[in-house]
Amino acid sequence: MLGLLEPLAVAPMVLVAVLCLWALLDCVRTPGERVRYVPKLLWLLFLLSAPVVGGLAWVYLGKHREPRECPENTTKGPTHGVGPFVQKR
Repeated sequence: MLGLLEPLAVAPMVLVAVLCLWALLDCVRTPGERVRYVPKLLWLLFLLSAPVVGGLAWVYLGKHREPRECPENTTKGPTHGVGPFVQKR
């Protein structure tokens, strides 16, 4: 008979396993020039030796964020030339 505590005990283990697997795959797929602080091989060894701490460290410290692409023709402010704050040329 399955008790209520068994699913509650399995859920954290599943979350830890997902975090560790995701961090490992993300580290392997990340280009070497985006990895921060230590070489990629050391990150992989850290992820394998200390999965929970390593996974959290990878998420927050492991790689540079991807640059966001700005849409072309971005303007700030009104697109028309009327109003009290428009500078005259």
